[in-house]
Amino acid sequence: MDKDEITLAHLGFPKPKNVRLWVDGGWLRRESMTGTAGTPRQSGKDYGSPEKARDTLAKEVRKRMHDGFVLLRDSAEAAFGEPVLVCAAPNRCSSGVLDLHPEGHTVVVGTTLKDAYGAEIHLIDVRTGIRQLVHAEPPGARQTFLHTVRFDAGGRGVVYALNGQTRHLDLDTGTSRTLASYEEHQTADFNPFCAQPSWDRARHRLLVFDAGNRVRVLDNAREPLLDLDVAGRPICRAGALSPSGRLLVLAFGTPADDIEVWDVDAGRQVHRHRFPFPFDRSSAGCGVDSLGFDPTERYLIANGDYAEGPCSMALDTGKLEWAVPDPSRTDRWGTCYGWGFSPDGSRLAVGDRDRVCLRDAATGAEAPVQLPFTGTGRTHRVVFSDAGGLLACGGDSGSIVVLRAGGDT
Repeated sequence: MDKDEITLAHLGFPKPKNVRLWVDGGWLRRESMTGTAGTPRQSGKDYGSPEKARDTLAKEVRKRMHDGFVLLRDSAEAAFGEPVLVCAAPNRCSSGVLDLHPEGHTVVVGTTLKDAYGAEIHLIDVRTGIRQLVHAEPPGARQTFLHTVRFDAGGRGVVYALNGQTRHLDLDTGTSRTLASYEEHQTADFNPFCAQPSWDRARHRLLVFDAGNRVRVLDNAREPLLDLDVAGRPICRAGALSPSGRLLVLAFGTPADDIEVWDVDAGRQVHRHRFPFPFDRSSAGCGVDSLGFDPTERYLIANGDYAEGPCSMALDTGKLEWAVPDPSRTDRWGTCYGWGFSPDGSRLAVGDRDRVCLRDAATGAEAPVQLPFTGTGRTHRVVFSDAGGLLACGGDSGSIVVLRAGGDT
């Protein structure tokens, strides 16, 4: 995307609107048109220097995107790394709570209203940028935080975490039902900012955290396959299902986290390790922030607190296999706010500051071909479409970016 020129579209009006903005020396020029047969209207202003014109262009783009304008590109014509959709999350909110439909044609994003009193879930069509409000939580006496939104297997429902509740939203009927629920420090010790629901690869099995300090794995009928009581242990900080849904991993306590791996079908613990942090964590008071399995289910991938990582740990031995180094420090690993594997298991997409770094899934080494700057700020969510052709990312800048990331779309 050329930062000196951009064309935005808004297809949500009765007639579509398009605006082209470009820097011409110290001038910022505009050309706008309503409908497909309208007469283009042009305007411009001299800001005295190209730098000031570029700054003004960036501010105007942000404002127009908050108003519903988007950047669109046909995915069939986009080259690797080019965006097919760039837009802003509704409600001037961060965009780190999002998911990409299994087929890649829709983004679901969860946002909060002013000061986190009230919340909304929107769908955004990747091909048109049109938003659709599908669920709203009205403002109440307490803040409402949306921690997770995830499409279900058919893409006609969304599992979402609201404070300590895990719910399923039926997109056809608009009805929502509760799958698990707890009150932090009252009915359970889980922290909803850390312990969040997640699927297996096929989205058939669902991990939830429930009242009474229960960790449950639910089947397709939302009946428990595994029900663990973790009361009396150090706080459960994170958990995940393996791609097959056969294994469950849980991280307990800080600063040196205990890792437990469970066989879901057999209902028994199969591994227990102390996480192999190479640094002294006692003063930092931090440990595992998020974790999951690699596609082979032979290794765990994890982040430390304060966006440190990622790293890989052998499932059977607990040995540290690799970690991304910090280029400027020796007392921590690199920076990572979120990560996700490509469907074929060959690439690991790592959310950093304003970019997504592609890495070799087996070694953690940077891939030879990288994606461009995304503008998503601290990028907390990166997710591939099931075919691997698209990659959606979001972060604290509020921008939602969907990139061409492979051959299939």
